[in-house]
Amino acid sequence: MNEFKVGLMALASMIAVVVMSLVVTSNQSGFGEYVPYKTIVKNASGIFPKTPIKVAGINAGRIKSIELQGNQALISFEVLERVKITENSVLKIKSVGFLGDKYLEIFVGTSENRLSSGATIRSEEGGGMEALVKDASDVMKDVKDIVSSLKGSLAPEGQKAPITVILDDVKDLVKNTKEMTSSLKRIINGNEQKLNDMIANLETFSEDLAFHMNQDEPESVVADVQQILSKTDNMMKDLSAIVSNMRDGKGTVGKLLVEEEIADDVRQTLAGVKRIFNRVDNIRTELTFFTGANTTSGNSVTDFALRIMPAPERFYHLGIRTTEFGPISEEIRTVSINGGSDTVTNEKIRQKDDIVVNLQLGRNIQDWTFRGGLIESTGGFGVDYFMREIGTKFSIEGFDYRDDLGVNWRFTTDVRIWSAVYGQVQIEDFMNTPNYIFNAGLRFNDEDLQALIAFFLR
Repeated sequence: MNEFKVGLMALASMIAVVVMSLVVTSNQSGFGEYVPYKTIVKNASGIFPKTPIKVAGINAGRIKSIELQGNQALISFEVLERVKITENSVLKIKSVGFLGDKYLEIFVGTSENRLSSGATIRSEEGGGMEALVKDASDVMKDVKDIVSSLKGSLAPEGQKAPITVILDDVKDLVKNTKEMTSSLKRIINGNEQKLNDMIANLETFSEDLAFHMNQDEPESVVADVQQILSKTDNMMKDLSAIVSNMRDGKGTVGKLLVEEEIADDVRQTLAGVKRIFNRVDNIRTELTFFTGANTTSGNSVTDFALRIMPAPERFYHLGIRTTEFGPISEEIRTVSINGGSDTVTNEKIRQKDDIVVNLQLGRNIQDWTFRGGLIESTGGFGVDYFMREIGTKFSIEGFDYRDDLGVNWRFTTDVRIWSAVYGQVQIEDFMNTPNYIFNAGLRFNDEDLQALIAFFLR
């Protein structure tokens, strides 16, 4: 009969959690009021219902519907009521990454007047991939013209290169210099050897310069420049052909730009990957540690818990707690005295100074939370109420059903003293023989843990 009562209570707790899950799932707006707005854009590609609305980079709303209004798209969306959208606010379509996963960003204006419900927000739209490709093609065309002009200046077809003409003139100048030097020999007898050395060096330099400026020599500098210009010209032709094929929808990239079905598949795949990463990034955690003493028995009590919140409406509560008395275990003994009949004894033992486990599934409904599962290694359920403006939480838990005393009802009050420091008062078994427990501890959320780690690492 006792097992039937415990099972009935656990079944009722599970049914309550399931009902609350269905209620919350069917009404996601229960966690805040929304204000409807609308905007008109020329191009709504990449935008879908459920596309996020962001303010200052943080999700603040969602798209309800997208309709065609004339040659433009009418987007109806809603924003959390606590986000004040002013009259001179501007909405922009932004992309995440190169492939164009889009979202709507609202830049709140400086006006003090809130925009009325259902009003239209002015939108500003940026350029897309097609404009970028067109600009790149124009730039490449200009580069090609410059390279062609430079090539014609250095090596015009059917004509002698200007640099070669200059080198021929230099050779003539060297020859004239030699003749002049021969005439000066008779005048400058003492510097004859020095002048001969100077002329010889100048002649060698001229020959080397003529060699490197001769386009017919395969190892000359001019030949290398011509080869580079030829490769550049071929590269520009190939690039022009690639851009033309992309515009015609040829190749994988061209199909992505032209065929809407493939582009939609790619966008949907990327959107799915983004949703997975967003879910992981949106997981919140809360770490608590409390320690204190039971004023009745004088024994110490320590409670360590981790709350994981994969979504704003649900959470998982994991923890361990030291307790003066652990759960009851039943031991059956059979004794035979002097060969007589066996005697069966049933002994129930409660272990002292035990470590118990908390494992619960819960739901958040505004300032209330409802949870059920294992409380101190026994079946139970709990209800919490938060007064967030003053950092206070009130909780009541029912667990550890006993034959003679019934359910152990525990009442808990958490009060924030300073920052992450909390005080806690618990009344154990307040329906029968109350025990008072006074604890002090710490409670950290994700932001607190990041700030703490940054403090120790700097």
